[in-house]
Amino acid sequence: MWDRLRRDFDVGYIDEDIVDVLELIFRREHSFTISSCSGRITILDGPMPWDRKESTIVFKKHSPVSLDEVVNVLKQPVLYCLWLIVSGPIIHVVSDSLGEALEILRIAREAGMKHSGILSISDRGVISELRTGIRLSILLKIRNDVVIDLSRLKSVIDVANNALLEGKERLRRLREALIRTGRQ
Repeated sequence: MWDRLRRDFDVGYIDEDIVDVLELIFRREHSFTISSCSGRITILDGPMPWDRKESTIVFKKHSPVSLDEVVNVLKQPVLYCLWLIVSGPIIHVVSDSLGEALEILRIAREAGMKHSGILSISDRGVISELRTGIRLSILLKIRNDVVIDLSRLKSVIDVANNALLEGKERLRRLREALIRTGRQ
């Protein structure tokens, strides 16, 4: 799995600002990661923000967005609705024991990843999901009609960027907690 992490990073599948956190988890004797996202802002064309089957991501960025970037997306034709979505960090961790999984969850929750929990327990190990609960879904456009007041769009983008940065702050706190507890 360590080799896969390196390959995924080299190809560009892994967000640069989460690599050190993933490495800290990999350095633990009894855990490794299988998927991750450092937090992102997406604009989705779909009936509802949670409907991934009928939706298409038309914009994605793992750092704050600008007014110009969002305005440019608003100019594009839309099949359903445009949703501005902010998602906080998420990391899936496999541990070889329940005790190790509970320790990872304790560390994550203390770092502000309060929505973390165990997803499954099997012969492969204990799979935990570390997440912050940070999420915003804001309707921007229904087909050809922009439904957000353009004079307030900058304020909406500021809120979205602040939410993204709050997630990045919790990721920073997770990084520090993993270093502090550093069982290798």
